[in-house]
Amino acid sequence: MLVVSGIILTCLSGLLLTGIIGTRFSWTERIGLSFPLGMTLQTVVMALLDLMHIPLTSFSVLSAGAVTFALLMFFVARYRGFESFRITSAMLDDWKQANLVWVLLIILIGYCEYMNFSKCMFFPPSDRDSLAAFDTLGFVAAQDHTYMRMSLFDADYNPSIHRAGGSIAYAPFVQMSYAYVYILGAETSKSIPALMYLFFVIAFYGILRRNTGKTVAALSTLFMMMAPEMLAFSSLSTTNVMQAIFAGLGIAYTASWLRSRNDDELYAGALLLGANMWSRNEGIVFIGAACVILLIDCIRRKSYRKGLYFTGLSLLPAIIWFIYMKIGGLYTEGMAITRLFWDGEKAGLIVNGFWALFTNPIYYGWTFSVFAIFILGNSWFMIKRKDNLALLGMIVLSIVFYGLVVYHVDYVWDSIQNVLAYSAKRFFFCFVPMCWYFAATTQIARKGSEYIERFLSLK
Repeated sequence: MLVVSGIILTCLSGLLLTGIIGTRFSWTERIGLSFPLGMTLQTVVMALLDLMHIPLTSFSVLSAGAVTFALLMFFVARYRGFESFRITSAMLDDWKQANLVWVLLIILIGYCEYMNFSKCMFFPPSDRDSLAAFDTLGFVAAQDHTYMRMSLFDADYNPSIHRAGGSIAYAPFVQMSYAYVYILGAETSKSIPALMYLFFVIAFYGILRRNTGKTVAALSTLFMMMAPEMLAFSSLSTTNVMQAIFAGLGIAYTASWLRSRNDDELYAGALLLGANMWSRNEGIVFIGAACVILLIDCIRRKSYRKGLYFTGLSLLPAIIWFIYMKIGGLYTEGMAITRLFWDGEKAGLIVNGFWALFTNPIYYGWTFSVFAIFILGNSWFMIKRKDNLALLGMIVLSIVFYGLVVYHVDYVWDSIQNVLAYSAKRFFFCFVPMCWYFAATTQIARKGSEYIERFLSLK
């Protein structure tokens, strides 16, 4: 009962957070973002409790969650109002104007998600990374009532904890969200990955529907779900799909703001990209790519205020995490190469490894093939009208920045071949929603969407 109450409270807090971000979100977007943003907020609150040496118990985390909910309610009532939360008949327009193809696509999406959700909830955590780190850390943190000072982080008990690549320095979102449900009495942590992917599918359809027709939005959502390896990993207890959820939605909302200049999207993008780094440290590459594109936009428009807001919001979770690490002594041996150097063999391995991943349909399905086709097909509009050029820039820069991260790491705990074959493979899940969002929101796709809607509605 406590677990259900905690999840509902988390969703309600996330829903109110979308109300503070802005008033122009659809209910589809609000519902989809409620759990990912709510759980991010809950884990940040848990980190702050831990910093203040308040034990993480069911009473403390639920009380802190209730106080957070009350504060959010106050801010919404004081500064935004609840008008945007009203349920109106206009929200049912897609259903009133539904066509058979759209209905069938929604049924297929629902069925695929039902199968994935059922598989995720049925099997307990069993993958090696979860048992060696994420799930175990969450479980032990719940037993020790602290994350920062848990017994597994005691060097006397676990002498290898500070070695390069050690789990002590992993970004905390996944472990703390698992600790949250374990604290509330859950037998397994699998409700977190199951709910994250469920709400992600809803949010992804919502941001697509904001920018294109309902049939193309549903078709793109279904194809995004069909990336084989990402779908398989979405039912495991690892961090990669959860980071992909935040990174994919964050880049999508940022790109949508560059098209519409609706500030709701800018702040949503910043918070989601911040949560992406709260999930995995290498998420900084997406923040860096977005900030470069926004800097170019700021210079062109000669206005820097919103760019600074975006940078501050997106880096806020990282700042909290670095303070938390510093105070708690959560460090590992250095593995970054901070000097400039050239290693042609290593660079060649990275380029060839990335290319092998991009061209592997077993991992990502049609994702990168469709992405390349729409780049070529939309090239005239990108050149003449800069259509989706900023989004393409963020995707390409993220890949380049990640390559530089891989290049500047000294792999003392593993081989670079294994990192490319396994870690990079999972990191590229982040690009799956980005590429499908790109394809669905190009000029040619949006024009095609208008024709499809007219044809299917027999107008």
